[in-house]
Amino acid sequence: MKVIDSIARITGLVAMVVLFLMMLLTVADVLLRATINKPIIGTTEITEQMMVAVVFLGFGWCCLQGKHVKVDLFVSRYPAGTRRIIDLIIIFIGLVFVAILCWQTFMTTLTLQRLGITASYIGIPKYPFYALTALGWIVLFLAMASYFVQKIKRSDER
Repeated sequence: MKVIDSIARITGLVAMVVLFLMMLLTVADVLLRATINKPIIGTTEITEQMMVAVVFLGFGWCCLQGKHVKVDLFVSRYPAGTRRIIDLIIIFIGLVFVAILCWQTFMTTLTLQRLGITASYIGIPKYPFYALTALGWIVLFLAMASYFVQKIKRSDER
């Protein structure tokens, strides 16, 4: 479990660094555009691709921190045992969906690489960013599996 925590923390830190670099790129583009009327070519496309890393690489860390959105309008009124069972069912369903997303994103990555799809304006390949998306889903899957096991262990102790 500590390995999964470390991986999720590293990918979360990478997401933060990419966000910082994205902010620097945007500020530099605005300053160059405003001062000497020479914007950085392709800033919008580069920022779009960087956003992929920011969003998907942060998923696993967010899961382990318990920061995902959780709506418990009705579940909060149930007894503790029932809430634990509902949580386990929801986490399991989430694991199934994330596994499907991992697989489909990986297959899309291979297709994009085979077809040579690139960003339209600056021509950088799109498949590495899809690979980052697949990595993000994989880390989220591992984090959710770890969280699921921890929930089961806590249920057994009570």
